[in-house]
Amino acid sequence: MQSSAKHIAELLKEIVKDNGWEKDIISTKLPLLWYELLGEKGRELTEFKRYDEGKLYIHVHSAPWRHELTLRKQEFISKINNHIGFSLITDIIFR
Repeated sequence: MQSSAKHIAELLKEIVKDNGWEKDIISTKLPLLWYELLGEKGRELTEFKRYDEGKLYIHVHSAPWRHELTLRKQEFISKINNHIGFSLITDIIFR
């Protein structure tokens, strides 16, 4: 039973990849990933707005925190892309 479950999981991964659905599936998980990356403070001071064509749009409730996040933008892009295993995020827009 375990080998057939593994086989089905592999088959589903192939179907997702062959149809180009990887980015769509991953993009639905980006809000959770963003809040996980920033922790409790990030949940309090930011609001994930949307993902669109490689860009994350994040509303920041504090100007000093927005400045801090902007300085660390490349770090966040790298961490997110490394976590998901491919380069999905090209920019983060803090507003």
